[in-house]
Amino acid sequence: MNRDSYLGYVVRRETWRIGGCSFDLTWPADIDALLDYPEVRERFARDQYMPYWAQPWPAAVLLAEAILAGDEGRGRPAVELGCGVGLVSLAAAKMGWSVTASDYDEHAIAFAQLNAANNNIRLAGARMIDFRLPLQSPAYDRVLGADLTYERRNAEPLAQWLASSLTAQGEAWLSDPNRSAGDAFPSHLRSLSLEVEVSAVESTSPVGLLHRGRIWRVFRP
Repeated sequence: MNRDSYLGYVVRRETWRIGGCSFDLTWPADIDALLDYPEVRERFARDQYMPYWAQPWPAAVLLAEAILAGDEGRGRPAVELGCGVGLVSLAAAKMGWSVTASDYDEHAIAFAQLNAANNNIRLAGARMIDFRLPLQSPAYDRVLGADLTYERRNAEPLAQWLASSLTAQGEAWLSDPNRSAGDAFPSHLRSLSLEVEVSAVESTSPVGLLHRGRIWRVFRP
């Protein structure tokens, strides 16, 4: 069913083909307009919050492609951090992961759930997670995240969250578009006794643009 609005946002809806799969995606039509929302201004003043969740980013396409070409989930538990509109979670669910879509914005979670429903995909769950707050015990065989190290301040808490969340055989797959802000991320991982391998990736996006980036694969030694 086409929607002109959702949760009070004027939205756009497009079908994107990624890794041989089609995804019916809906997201707010004008991310810049969100900056004028009073609640966004208030959250920015309190915590430098920005509504980056409100569109699918190139790094999410790069990671979705890698997931669709990767190993089958076979019902193993996975989580996407900073799910935004949910593209990465949808790709993981298609590969058989029991994936929870998470974000620290409730509207992002709602859009991820909407997109799952529009694609007839069942998520294991959708919940608020702030990776600045580590888990109490390991819980996931796969942690996924696209463009989470867009600010240098995110690298250390993200590494700590991974150290607290990965099972003994678990892995994290994280993508970014070669931002310099993420260059120190591997050193934070290694300081927590995590191993990391990096792969250069590129893809032509569904709108025809060439995107380049990297994917970190993080695991315990």
